[in-house]
Amino acid sequence: MNLFDLEKHINEILKVEQFDDYCKNGIQVEGRHEVKKIAIGVSYNNTFFESVKSWGPDAILVHHGLFGKGVIDITGYKKKRIENLIKNDISLLGYHLPLDASFEYGNNSEFLRKLGIEIVEEFTFGYKGKLKEKVEFQNLIKQVKEIINNQKLIYYENKKYSKNITVVSGSGANFIEKLDPEVDTYITGSVEEHTRDIAKDMGVNFINAGHYSTETFGIKRLGKYLEEKFDLEVKYFEYYNEV
Repeated sequence: MNLFDLEKHINEILKVEQFDDYCKNGIQVEGRHEVKKIAIGVSYNNTFFESVKSWGPDAILVHHGLFGKGVIDITGYKKKRIENLIKNDISLLGYHLPLDASFEYGNNSEFLRKLGIEIVEEFTFGYKGKLKEKVEFQNLIKQVKEIINNQKLIYYENKKYSKNITVVSGSGANFIEKLDPEVDTYITGSVEEHTRDIAKDMGVNFINAGHYSTETFGIKRLGKYLEEKFDLEVKYFEYYNEV
């Protein structure tokens, strides 16, 4: 598949033009134009590159690529990251906010589906969801741990039961103050010093499931779609980050 046709298709299905992001969504480094193998993951860095290099990808597709727009400071570790791609003629594509917010392929919608929660409506870059029947908050925590494969969650219990649940992946801790009154549980990928007491004062259950762990869903879903749609060879590479 042609690299630019791939970018055009992903841009369309993720509705990239609707987002004013911190980075360029799409091709960030141009490599070879014929794409047959795509390595996917959450974040691009030198360690991630070394883990995928021997597999021989034509392109790397990630959620966290190179941040910044236009001409950037290409020095130090940033020089090495870009140098690795150019020397090996490998393209880098990154999709940040569009991959958080997408209903079909996004981190938040996919997380809610895996939890068995019906998606109700958008909330910032995430989604509000609702369970058919309320569940004990402690049981929801167990379910989240199983899905993200992380037993070390930071959470604050302020209600015994959960039913109206909102999810915002990544750095979403400060969105807690924007929650609608009926929301009883908020799941995100970060926590601040003041989060505990805001959650307590609002009477809302809070789960920090980790930035990395809440942002694996979208790239996997998108990778599977591309593999099936265009008969590409797509492989997910895990480079776990406990944050």
